[in-house]
Amino acid sequence: MALLKNKWLLFIINLGLTTLLFLISAPAYNLFHYIDVLFYISLFYLLFGLLMWVIRGGFFDSMTYGFRAVVNRFTKNTDYMDSWKEKTLPSQKVNKSIVTNFLFQGALLTIVMTLLLFYYYA
Repeated sequence: MALLKNKWLLFIINLGLTTLLFLISAPAYNLFHYIDVLFYISLFYLLFGLLMWVIRGGFFDSMTYGFRAVVNRFTKNTDYMDSWKEKTLPSQKVNKSIVTNFLFQGALLTIVMTLLLFYYYA
């Protein structure tokens, strides 16, 4: 977990992962294919970070609460010790620091990708 708290070390590890994936999967070793691999990794970080940000904001809480109420109403084997009203909602399970870390990594990788694109087309 200490690795996830240090943003800059994780950024360097992501660049190393990008280089490793580039060396493994690129058909030709040029800057164009390196930018492609960097795009895929930054896209993963941004999409996953945005999804967690939406979950953290409580968008799916009412839907989850409604599904739990319907399932509790229609199931025959009700457990009276476990109340569906007191279960944690999805927004309570997502940690804010992880969301910001994913968005930070995605933004940094996108900035590096943009700089490499400017260099490539210059």
